[in-house]
Amino acid sequence: MLKYSIISFLFLIIFTLPVNGQSPAEKILRKRGEVYLIFPRPSREKINRLSRKISIDAVKEDSVVACVNKKEYEVFLKEKIPFRIYFYPRPKKTDKTKSLADLESWTAYPTYEQYDSIMQKFATDHPGICKIDTIGSTYQGRLLLAVKISDHVDREEEEPAFFYTSTMHGDETGGYILMLHLIDYLLSNYASDDTVRMLVDSLEIWINPLANPDGTYYGGNNSVDGARRYNAQNIDLNRNFPNPEDGPHPDGNDYAVETIAMMQFLHSRNFILSANFHAGEEVVNYPWDTWTSSERTHADDAWFQCVSREYADTVHAHSPAGYMTYADNGVTNGGDWYVITGSRQDYVTWYLHGREITVELDHSKITPEDELNSLWKYNYHSLLNYMQEAIWGISGDVTDSVTGKPVRARIEIPGHDRDSSWVWSDSLSGYYHRLILEGTYDLQVSAPGYRTKNLSGVVVTNHRLTRLDVTLAPVSVSITPPSKSGIYLFPNPVHTGSSLTLRWGTEEKATISFTGPDGRKRKEITVQLREGENPIPLPLSISGICFVTIRGTHSPAVTEKLVILP
Repeated sequence: MLKYSIISFLFLIIFTLPVNGQSPAEKILRKRGEVYLIFPRPSREKINRLSRKISIDAVKEDSVVACVNKKEYEVFLKEKIPFRIYFYPRPKKTDKTKSLADLESWTAYPTYEQYDSIMQKFATDHPGICKIDTIGSTYQGRLLLAVKISDHVDREEEEPAFFYTSTMHGDETGGYILMLHLIDYLLSNYASDDTVRMLVDSLEIWINPLANPDGTYYGGNNSVDGARRYNAQNIDLNRNFPNPEDGPHPDGNDYAVETIAMMQFLHSRNFILSANFHAGEEVVNYPWDTWTSSERTHADDAWFQCVSREYADTVHAHSPAGYMTYADNGVTNGGDWYVITGSRQDYVTWYLHGREITVELDHSKITPEDELNSLWKYNYHSLLNYMQEAIWGISGDVTDSVTGKPVRARIEIPGHDRDSSWVWSDSLSGYYHRLILEGTYDLQVSAPGYRTKNLSGVVVTNHRLTRLDVTLAPVSVSITPPSKSGIYLFPNPVHTGSSLTLRWGTEEKATISFTGPDGRKRKEITVQLREGENPIPLPLSISGICFVTIRGTHSPAVTEKLVILP
């Protein structure tokens, strides 16, 4: 929170002159696996080009700070840019002797073992509304822990899922304690605070305080003093996700263990809204990171600006002048700050059709312990307000008009949505939720095998929920094997017990086999086909992905993939 300028810390910047054949930067790389560099600010185009080669950490008025591992350092040297080593200010050594009771004031950093105990204690002390889960394990075997907080915590309810996560850069630690404090606040105030009760009753809240424990506890489990940015594989986790422009591996690395675990976790839950917390600057950063706003904006750019502005303005109402005022008074489009690829924010927003922002909490990387309580006071109103945003917008269920079963459908606003901004209903519950600014919208709901439904004049009011349930009428399922156009399966996915109609061009006997993705045949039936439409029973004993192959006596075999839902 203290503003540190480059000039104020010139005494911490060391010239990279070789010593005994090895430069200071190389010595740090050998010891820590990463090193921060500072160099004169080049053109925006060059910054954006460099960001695809090294991990840009901050773009200042006249300089750029970057973090590099050994491979990235060698690439950077080829640019022949003058640079110096940069050390972010570090607070005094943390106290390693605090008890769990002392730590519950949220003004100190726990050891890794104490962190595990604190998370377990949350669930033990509040079993009715809190349970602990494990997203996965890190490269070095530490746990990626998360808590779920909800009024019926052991149930999967029809309500928006919300996610906070922090410290994917291991040396950006203020958000780590902020998230622990938030968990405690929600649990401790559920019975007495109307806002907290509303949030817990209305949302499925997930909080992961520490997304890179190997980086945070790089110096050992007893202290965060040795924290570093990268994970134990020397990978920047916020450059390691699939990217809409640069593809699956934008940083040139395999996916880190932590990245794989996080992607699997995110895929298993349909988070309506999320945010991840960093440090190094004080600003709310919204999509896209991949492009500048002049190149491309999100379809809901106005909504993103609105919720980002609300976060920053609420912070300003509860903090001293000068806090979180970077860029446009605390708000920036990601790419307008500097372009990066492989960020989690863009991955969630593009690939998962979610909505995520990045909040930079502090100029200090490791927030000093005596400033942790101030960080909480400045931000906790904004944290609660942002969670409420997940409640508003348009939501409802999409179901089959005949069976009443849920349908996975695409909910789109024609003329508004683009670049993956539409949302999908859940295949198991049919539930969908669309965040959007107030206005009047036309919605289009579509799914394979169903008649598309257009809904006009849907009114949305800010800070209110518009409930809109949708039923879709199925069309007949047909498999047509003409030699030129192949076969067609509708609907796909299809529910067990639904009617399946095969349109055939000649009268003959045929076998129809259902084969799993493992190559094992699940079911085979023999039928007498006639020219025209033939009703085909869909086996009740199978579900999941299978391949339907039709072999006629006089016709070539044809195969198509089918998804059969229970």
